[in-house]
Amino acid sequence: MDGIEFGVARHENSVTFHAMHPYLRFFCAPFALLLLHLLTAPAYAALFSLQGPGVNPADFRITVLATNLNFPLGMVQLSDGSLLVAVSQPVTSSYWSSVGQIIRLVDADQDGVADGPAAVLYTGLPGGQTSLRLWGNLLFVTGQGVGKPISILRTGATPSTPLTFVGQINVNYPSGGWLHPHSALGIRPTPGTNNSCDLLFQLGSEKNFSNTVRTATISSTQIAGATGTLMGESIYMLTLTDNVTNVVASNLTRLAQGLRNPAGFAFHPVTGDLYFEDNGIDGLVNVNEPHSADELNFIPVAQVGNGTVPSFGFPSNYTAYRTGNVVGGAGVQPLVAFQPLPDPFTGSESEGPNDIAFAPRGFPNGLNNGVFIGFHGKFDGGGIANEENPVVFVDLTTTNYFQIIGNNEAGIGHLDGLLPTDDSLFLADLTATGNTGSGGGTGAIYQIKSLVSPVLSFSLGGNTLQLSWRVGVLQQSQSLSGPWSDVLNATSPHPITIDPTHSQAYYRTRY
Repeated sequence: MDGIEFGVARHENSVTFHAMHPYLRFFCAPFALLLLHLLTAPAYAALFSLQGPGVNPADFRITVLATNLNFPLGMVQLSDGSLLVAVSQPVTSSYWSSVGQIIRLVDADQDGVADGPAAVLYTGLPGGQTSLRLWGNLLFVTGQGVGKPISILRTGATPSTPLTFVGQINVNYPSGGWLHPHSALGIRPTPGTNNSCDLLFQLGSEKNFSNTVRTATISSTQIAGATGTLMGESIYMLTLTDNVTNVVASNLTRLAQGLRNPAGFAFHPVTGDLYFEDNGIDGLVNVNEPHSADELNFIPVAQVGNGTVPSFGFPSNYTAYRTGNVVGGAGVQPLVAFQPLPDPFTGSESEGPNDIAFAPRGFPNGLNNGVFIGFHGKFDGGGIANEENPVVFVDLTTTNYFQIIGNNEAGIGHLDGLLPTDDSLFLADLTATGNTGSGGGTGAIYQIKSLVSPVLSFSLGGNTLQLSWRVGVLQQSQSLSGPWSDVLNATSPHPITIDPTHSQAYYRTRY
């Protein structure tokens, strides 16, 4: 069924890997002395279970970064590793009657727990915020539907500086309601253009299971050029140029059509391909028994904004829920059509995808080449009463998928917000009770941090030390306490000549 419809990352794997995992620490000292040091991992109480083929829970640290939050949904990371989070401060306790805020959480010691209460960097946005994206000094935030514009804010001189208002882009709907209005944002730098980004948003279908014939428009009094007509069942892209004193918009482009309610927009960090999910058709008899399967889709980077508008087939073409029958067969077929696991008729359900995140590159092999998808599940259900709300991992090499966080966790409501960093996946639980009407103050943000660092390995031959690493930038220092500096132009493997007359040196990788 539909979902809600609407430092941490500065991993440094030195030859000082993280203290929660056995690691190698070595240094190149006089007389070619190499030291090997093992540390013991402390135990952490699991907040929820990680599961699935090849998943070793001991490879991860799970912590609660922050709790008692008001409907957190949408996270970005700042340059210092702190997080900005979109929350909705309820007037009473409801997500639907609230004031939107942007808060900042700091975890300077990187223990997975915020150092103190969140600081409010901006308030006064419409309530019910659903998405947050950052590009350069600009922050984009939106809610869902009528009266929830796409707001543009500017970051300050430091990460703790309050945000300032730049402008807003209004999405104007015809009267009579719209079942799947805008709610999600995506962002990328505009290829080949300085000081510009491409902002993605959707206008889904007007009805559950029929063609959309009406249109909407965008407008703005502060952002020149933010104008145009929107067709339903579509993904749109708008180019925004930051002139420091103002932001201007141009080139409203329809990227895709034939989509019921697309969201979770993310560009592949290497290929640039656009990945997104689409929400399946609700049950025609029982709303909780979907008519079609939710999907993971993608558009190759060469087709993003090139004038073609690929169709994904809605409403006449889809994959039937449980049977897997392809109905119609026209349009671009999904990468994955999500069915219950392991048996589509009796297995564990995953329904209502809301956000996707590419796997952190510091995750263990097998979990670092794919996407994580958070499923909202039953609209106002939480815990074991919501049997549709897992987090799923999709291997992009095989398109196999499994629930890495199951739908039977008693303390989880809706893990609707995902944020990947170099070595961690942050998850925002909108409300642990699952109830958006009365769940204020029960939201939380979790951190799943990899304890398996990409190994900085070495081999010794004669008076030459060869350093090898999988990802990151090689750094060196005269002391474990730093300061550390990049080894210029170093690529793996990197030779180091050992000279007994030289002072000791320490090496690590950062990424």
